[in-house]
Amino acid sequence: MSHEPPGSPAARLLVVDDEAVQRLIVARAAETLGIAADGAASLAEALERVQAIAYDVVVLDLGLREHDGIELLRSLRQSGSDAAVVFVSGFDERVRQAAARLAAALGLRVAGTLGKPLLVDRLVALLRALPERTGANGAEEAAEIDPALLAAAIDNEEIVCLFQPKVALRDRRLTGVEVLSRWRSPALGLVRPDRFIPLAERCGLIDRLTDRIMAQALRRFRPWRQERPELTLAVNLSPISLTDLSLPERVSAALAESGVPPAALVLEVTEGAVMADYVTAADIMTRLRIRGVKLSIDDFGTGHASLLSLLRLPFSELKIDQSFVRTCLNDPEAPKIIRAVVSLARELGLQLVAEGIETEPVAELLTRLGCVIGQGYLFAPPLSHAALDERLRAAVWAEAVR
Repeated sequence: MSHEPPGSPAARLLVVDDEAVQRLIVARAAETLGIAADGAASLAEALERVQAIAYDVVVLDLGLREHDGIELLRSLRQSGSDAAVVFVSGFDERVRQAAARLAAALGLRVAGTLGKPLLVDRLVALLRALPERTGANGAEEAAEIDPALLAAAIDNEEIVCLFQPKVALRDRRLTGVEVLSRWRSPALGLVRPDRFIPLAERCGLIDRLTDRIMAQALRRFRPWRQERPELTLAVNLSPISLTDLSLPERVSAALAESGVPPAALVLEVTEGAVMADYVTAADIMTRLRIRGVKLSIDDFGTGHASLLSLLRLPFSELKIDQSFVRTCLNDPEAPKIIRAVVSLARELGLQLVAEGIETEPVAELLTRLGCVIGQGYLFAPPLSHAALDERLRAAVWAEAVR
């Protein structure tokens, strides 16, 4: 099925509403943008239409007499539709936002939510700024990588470190960097970590990979730390690494070899990694903290036992999950959660990092909510060692991230 962008003659919109006047209002608004509009007065009619036509936009009323619109969302998902969804409903905003979050979780594009009575200018604004299409998965996802090729890549240092800056939100001062890895393979080209890290975990190569990445990152980081003693280096740990009781000794050895003090290193772990084998993870993490290494709980807010993890384990930093950050401007519940997490971190004496910041309005809101440290493409993408080193030595960091 082909899709044309809204505004082209072939663009199609479906408005699902049991009120004829509402269907007419939406159709007229769509037509002002050159979008052809169809109407459906019932769930059954809407299901029939979406199975026959590849719509670009679906404007959906959540209340359809004896039915609700959620079943239509499931049908859109099952059909592989890439339609953007606009929710228009007389239900309160919390219900509309819950439906929007469900649609996003189903993999649908959500353009926004509107209340009733419908404000036409707001609908037109949403239709003018539809979210980008998701696109199809690349063929590379299906290709399996030979574990022997990965093992050789680790030994040959084909897997390199990139560094994404963390900055103080108020003055944009650099406070640290997080290490991200990429595989530059002569045979495969640039390979993303979501392809080779799971393979390393399955094939027993993850500790070898972690040690090489950590050693490389610490070696690169040492000159920056000498010039800027406040900088920290964050390295992600695989859940499997938190089952190896030798990890604290290996980390200490890497720090000693690099000459970087333990307090400069932050090891990031996900809550799921901790809860998989709590006793072993607690053993390892406590020994790391005794040695002076800092610990960060990553993706905070997405696990079922986050508060219990903070109570039991010696974390020094909390990274609020980027799903809250990226929706904080259009989901009224997200800022409330962020404010609560800020208060929690302050009460527990934890550093708080907000990740996934991509726009200035988001950064400004997070600052007002009390977030101190931020990370994301607004400030810088992951940079090579040479690129970040050049920025630091040219003393243009503040200008570069504004």
